[in-house]
Amino acid sequence: MSKRGVNLSRVVAGAALLVAGSASVARAQERIVANVPFAFMVGKTQLPAGSYIVEERFDDPSVVTIASEDGRHVAMTLTIAGSSESQPQASLVFEKFEDQYFLQRMTCGDGTEREIVLTPERMEHDLVTVAPNNP
Repeated sequence: MSKRGVNLSRVVAGAALLVAGSASVARAQERIVANVPFAFMVGKTQLPAGSYIVEERFDDPSVVTIASEDGRHVAMTLTIAGSSESQPQASLVFEKFEDQYFLQRMTCGDGTEREIVLTPERMEHDLVTVAPNNP
């Protein structure tokens, strides 16, 4: 834990973002299209505000790809299956640590949920070793 103390809060992006899930025949093709109004972290990669497509990889649903619609910014991360207790609604959830947002959970329109395991220690480490995503 940081000696500065932990400034941790959760931001549910369903209200803050324009989020739309696009259903498809195969679950592996589920995706979320979202306009994220702030810069955010995915692991050690910092992504700028913008329009993103979030989807599971076809060959491994534990790997999620986050790509800007223009293809200039891409990040991939390992996830675990989440358990949604709410109504199926496409959304992104971010954790705010210090002054930075971290993508923490993705829920597709069919209720499928994937989570990125975040701890204050991991977020602090990722901030120290941040690699801006440049084309």
